[in-house]
Amino acid sequence: MLSLEALPLGTPARIAAVAGPSPFVERMKELGLVEGTVVTVLRRSLFGGTLQIRYGNGTLAVRLPFASAIRVEPVSQPLHQHEPLWQAV
Repeated sequence: MLSLEALPLGTPARIAAVAGPSPFVERMKELGLVEGTVVTVLRRSLFGGTLQIRYGNGTLAVRLPFASAIRVEPVSQPLHQHEPLWQAV
């Protein structure tokens, strides 16, 4: 298990645990970042302050101190990852 902060770019991983103060854990639940959610790091900010992650049908910027409190386990293929309902042609 590793932190979300340490997850390589483009590697899907399943959230195994969210640690930290109760308000932080509650906020992550509100955003849908709970155990079992599949996330992928899309990019890191230039100076290393935030990560942009994809989960479900959305993206989110996460500060590194928060990303280090989210423990993940890499997966070979994300389960229940939704494909876009439409694609530009």
